[in-house]
Amino acid sequence: MADDTQDPAEKAQHASLRQVLHAATGDRDAEAGALAGETPGVDVDDAKVAVQKAHGESVEGSIPGHDLASPEDARDVAEDHAG
Repeated sequence: MADDTQDPAEKAQHASLRQVLHAATGDRDAEAGALAGETPGVDVDDAKVAVQKAHGESVEGSIPGHDLASPEDARDVAEDHAG
C-alpha cells in the first residue's frame, strides 16, 4: 500500500517529465501511458486507475492524497488486480 502521508512534492519528484507534462495538459490517458512505461510490472489499465486516484477522480475506494500518481501507486493497483 502506498504511503499516503508522504509529502506530495516528494512524490512528484518521482514522476517523469513526460508524466508531468501530460498531467498539466489534462491528458489522463497519456499520463497513464507514461507512468506505465516507466513502471515495470504495471500495465496501462492499472496506471489509469492510479492516475485517476491521484487526481481525485471517481474511482471506487479512492482517497486522493497527491496530484501525480507515483510508480508505487501504480504497483499497488497492479498488485490488487493480481491478487
